[in-house]
Amino acid sequence: MWKLLHNLVFRIYNLQKYLQHGIKGGDTCRLGNLKNGVLIMKKVTLLILEQSTLTGITAVMDIFQMAGNNWNETPGIQKKPLFHVELVSIDGKPVRFSDSVEITPARSIHDVESTDIIIIPSSGYRAEDIKNYSSQLSCWLKLHGDKGTVIAGICTGVFLLADAGLLDNKMATTHWAFASWFRQRYPNVDFKPERLITEDGKLFCSGGGSAGFDLCLFLIEKYYSAEIANQCAKLLLIERGRDIQTPYEVFHFRKKHQDVDILKAQSQIEGCFSENVLIDNLASHVGMSIRNFKRRFKLATGDTPIVYVQKLRVEAAKKALEFETDRIDDIAAMVGYDDVGFFRKLFVRHTGISPTDYRQKYNYTIRRNRCA
Repeated sequence: MWKLLHNLVFRIYNLQKYLQHGIKGGDTCRLGNLKNGVLIMKKVTLLILEQSTLTGITAVMDIFQMAGNNWNETPGIQKKPLFHVELVSIDGKPVRFSDSVEITPARSIHDVESTDIIIIPSSGYRAEDIKNYSSQLSCWLKLHGDKGTVIAGICTGVFLLADAGLLDNKMATTHWAFASWFRQRYPNVDFKPERLITEDGKLFCSGGGSAGFDLCLFLIEKYYSAEIANQCAKLLLIERGRDIQTPYEVFHFRKKHQDVDILKAQSQIEGCFSENVLIDNLASHVGMSIRNFKRRFKLATGDTPIVYVQKLRVEAAKKALEFETDRIDDIAAMVGYDDVGFFRKLFVRHTGISPTDYRQKYNYTIRRNRCA
């Protein structure tokens, strides 16, 4: 009883000390990151890879390094850095990104005995880039995964976590453009391609591009507080609250298969998708039974014929919303839907947002008028 009471009093003391350090408004820091009422600085090990984007390195550094620093500096509060970011490369040698930009790491991955968080940025955008990384990297990631180190992958960096076996039976996501390839390559991963960020134990994954920024803020919030994460987001003008990446996705229709009859059917659909597409007519067109046609179509394209038609129509609607100012009803009719209510529901199902919201985000005329 006395031990429990002592722990409670100690936690309240830590919380009071934390609030005295400038955090207000009911937000509380994770008490595990307090020692004698003082915030503990966490070490972030950021891997530099030859095929990474430069922004994927420098932006991650900036976000973590400004936590507890820049916001406090603005109103004149004492600066309290919360993260120490250390750059490492596989062999400890500098990594060149262009003729004029080279980044020199502090050490090699083999010299990192302990760290709090490992960040793996994009590992390239071609199959040969991702496959060419040393097996030593997989062993290093597996070693730290077994130690319980927090490991986060951004964009195609998630592939390297999967290669190390860390994501078997774990939840993960990656950049939407690589979703099909990831799913085929790692069938044992609980893949959630629609998610912007996934968390499974001490493993974190994100989509590509600015989703990596969201992941950094997510980790700051998780290991310190929402207020500190929000401070960083406000200084960097990053919109918080994004959960899905489907509004950014461009549908890719699989055609690198060897089923000639299905390729013929795909061509037929794409030529008349805005009309009344009947499955039995398509099956007859390629000389198959309806049942066999549906089976082979799904096997070759990854979608049922109905979903394939829906995606073609939604993709056409997205283009119209980006460049035209026609009414939503007219766009729905143009792509093959007389029932605008059904069209709106279908659009949300495939993109995660309404046609109106999509237009607000991507229509050139609307964006130009905002800046006028």
